[in-house]
Amino acid sequence: MTDLSIWQNAPLNNITAHIVPRYHDTHRSQMAEMLELGEKVAEVHAGSFPEDFVPLVQAIQNELLSHMMKEERILFPMIDQGAGSGAAMPIRMMMHEHDDHQGAIAQLRSLTNDFTPPENACGSWQRLYALAKEFTDDLADHIELENNILFARTLNG
Repeated sequence: MTDLSIWQNAPLNNITAHIVPRYHDTHRSQMAEMLELGEKVAEVHAGSFPEDFVPLVQAIQNELLSHMMKEERILFPMIDQGAGSGAAMPIRMMMHEHDDHQGAIAQLRSLTNDFTPPENACGSWQRLYALAKEFTDDLADHIELENNILFARTLNG
């Protein structure tokens, strides 16, 4: 976990401006790489690689891309314009989606034996699981920053 306390007193628009490049853009590239690598590893290691990995990452990508677009186009501009508690409904929706993301991440952890490749795994398989762990760690920090700092401060403004 990253120390997010530096954001505790930062202006809300600085937080939203930080989230998009640090987390949203990073997640987009992480997921694209995970899918590409996952498809390759699934093809080469059919039978031993978890067959649900690629469909699960595709589902996570679809949900997360939609979620981040809603934040970037609707919620973050509301927060930046000082909506305060007027943003309560979209914030509740985003927090509900965060719970869904965390459930999908738990599935990914379970499917990959907590991102532990088999002993004989090739370099691509090892890289894939390392990337998946990095992605889930980043996503956990991202959700913590939004739920516990950005959204909490917006609603308590």
